[in-house]
Amino acid sequence: MRTFLASFFIFFSTFCFACECGTLAPLTKEKCKDYDVIFFGTVDSIGECNDKWSAVAYFTISDLYKGKVQKQVEINFDCNTECLMSLAANDEWIIYAKYIKFDFLQISICEHSRKKFNDDSQDFYLIDSKRTFVEELNFLKINLGLQTFVEPTIVNSVVTDTARHNTQPSSWGKVILLLVSVFVMVIVYFVTRKKK
Repeated sequence: MRTFLASFFIFFSTFCFACECGTLAPLTKEKCKDYDVIFFGTVDSIGECNDKWSAVAYFTISDLYKGKVQKQVEINFDCNTECLMSLAANDEWIIYAKYIKFDFLQISICEHSRKKFNDDSQDFYLIDSKRTFVEELNFLKINLGLQTFVEPTIVNSVVTDTARHNTQPSSWGKVILLLVSVFVMVIVYFVTRKKK
């Protein structure tokens, strides 16, 4: 009975905690339309895993195949559930990302994103993709072509100052203002004197 209960517990726990993705359809030109951004790039660094069980990977893109992004881009990924992704600094990846909301790109282990391995025999992505990493890069270049990066937006560094200023006139301006003031005071004096 103990053996049966232990076997049942092990089977049940692996069933509950395994990431189930289902069968991934082979990547075609038509399937690429499901993604907003596709690129080949290198992981610069990884952010901390937050309370929503996601983290940010910072990439430098080498080749952009689809999308409007800058050369450096942030990609969100699962870092703490059973479907977590294992990204590390200096890893090279082909990324297939989707916008979840404005400027929030996300990847999933159940999608086509794949890591480059030094040895093709270690590349478990071959099972679903039926292509080596290099063959997939060539497929993307031929079918999607290389895209240009979006230039970073530089906010004008010159600030227009619209605040009030107490600008002093030049020396000659002061003399002219003094003479005009004296002249006006003389006129006011004579006008008010005649009325009395």
